[in-house]
Amino acid sequence: MTINAPPLPTLPIQLLLTMGSWLSWPFALQCAKSALPPLNIGLKNPLLNATAKQAKEFEAALQEEAKNRASSLLSGIYRYVESPYQRTIKEAPVIWQKGNARLLDYGVHAKASANQPVVLFIPSLINRYYILDLEEERSLLRFLADQDVYPLVLDWGKPGDFEREFGCGDYVTEILNPAIDFIHTAAQQKITLAGYCMGGILALAAARLRPKLLAGLALFATPWDFYCKEFSPFIIDQHWMGSIEAMIESQQELPADVIHSLFYLTDPWIFEQKFRKFSNLQPESRAAKDFIALERWVNDGVPMTANVAKDCLLGWAQNNSLMKQKWKVGGKTIDPAAIRLPSLFAIPKNDHVVPFDCAITLRNSMRGSQVIHPGAGHVGMIVGTSAKRELWMPFAEWAHTIHQG
Repeated sequence: MTINAPPLPTLPIQLLLTMGSWLSWPFALQCAKSALPPLNIGLKNPLLNATAKQAKEFEAALQEEAKNRASSLLSGIYRYVESPYQRTIKEAPVIWQKGNARLLDYGVHAKASANQPVVLFIPSLINRYYILDLEEERSLLRFLADQDVYPLVLDWGKPGDFEREFGCGDYVTEILNPAIDFIHTAAQQKITLAGYCMGGILALAAARLRPKLLAGLALFATPWDFYCKEFSPFIIDQHWMGSIEAMIESQQELPADVIHSLFYLTDPWIFEQKFRKFSNLQPESRAAKDFIALERWVNDGVPMTANVAKDCLLGWAQNNSLMKQKWKVGGKTIDPAAIRLPSLFAIPKNDHVVPFDCAITLRNSMRGSQVIHPGAGHVGMIVGTSAKRELWMPFAEWAHTIHQG
């Protein structure tokens, strides 16, 4: 079989965890019969009073359900792997580069106008930029160009020799800020920053360091308070921190596979659910094509440098250094309250990657900021069926409003 799709980076661990949960049903069944932990939690347990025949029928049904789920999961994975789909959308021209980072000019598609707001999009360091330009009909960047907005996007690329020792702050001072300077000089006007997920944190730092060059700041699903209740299972005991830090320092970079596995832990069932659902789609349907396009992006991850991993996984996630205002970039503490720019927040209420409570604390610390709440989740708000109505158009209108003063 020819594999046309990129491999699923965490397929082994995802299959192991999913299959393990299904294959553990005999143990769970015995616990239910005997009211043993972990199932003796006070819930009504019909198996305690079931007849032998009823218990046997239930056991057979449970076994059949596990088999059916495994079959549909493997069918979905097989269909994804053998799909001939290729992303053929033409990339925007590169107008500036530093290290492995490139500035892509989507403004070449914009209508000619002397009064266009210029917007620089800043994606995460660990996911490719083209979620903002996934397909012709699902491209926030191309949509904005049609709305008389001049969009650019920073493609971070993969860490090379220049970025090898970078932490998150270095990406701001050594790449993002010089890109802002370049755009400001070329456009001869203030620009708006739009950061997505982790990119929003970097955008916030740049806004703290370059406020006079900016017209506004938009933050989409940007994490901030990692001690919110949804993240509590991922807080590591302090005595493990030294070992984890030593492990990270022993490597030049943290592979994309490992990073992808960490995101999997935020919603362990999503892997099973999405591929089982995909297995039931018509192969030539729009929904099937959309699934494959998005899954290719998900699996096209970027590694972290060791210092970025320490910043994100230890400083931000474990020590909550953002919320505690202990993260400094360019010698300045990144304090959201010190940023006086017009700001727009897009905070989904159904986000399994950046929970609502993690993001809303950032918005609440910035006076006068506006907020919208897309109905879709972390990725759906960017490329989903309601994205144009719930995010693209409101953002375009806001960009024009602040540009006009």
